[in-house]
Amino acid sequence: RSRFSPMLMPALLLAAAVQIGDDSPIGFLRAGELETRCQSNTPAAASYCFAYVTGVYDTVKAYESWLNLKEFCVPLRPPQGDLRRVFLEYLARNPAYRSGEASSVVVVALKQRYPCVTGSTPALPAPKQ
Repeated sequence: RSRFSPMLMPALLLAAAVQIGDDSPIGFLRAGELETRCQSNTPAAASYCFAYVTGVYDTVKAYESWLNLKEFCVPLRPPQGDLRRVFLEYLARNPAYRSGEASSVVVVALKQRYPCVTGSTPALPAPKQ
């Protein structure tokens, strides 16, 4: 049995969601911070970038399966480098979103690059030039 009163839980959730002032962090990581890691040549930063972007992708795909919906239509098993590239290209076109929550920006970037069109097959990534 829970030690929390049923009336207390909504108050705790509300308190956790309230942001204090403009400097309060949102989410775990801002998109600009992830961008810096994704552009780094250090193995640790590059690994972090690939793991983060792929983790967001995998999480959304799991929710899509559970909720029977589609957020984006990426070809099966896209290379991690493609996911990273889509995120970086999106931020280059939309620099104002660098202050946004990183995982949300990754999802929006994937939605814009790989939109779902009824009755279509997901697009293959553009060839690298």
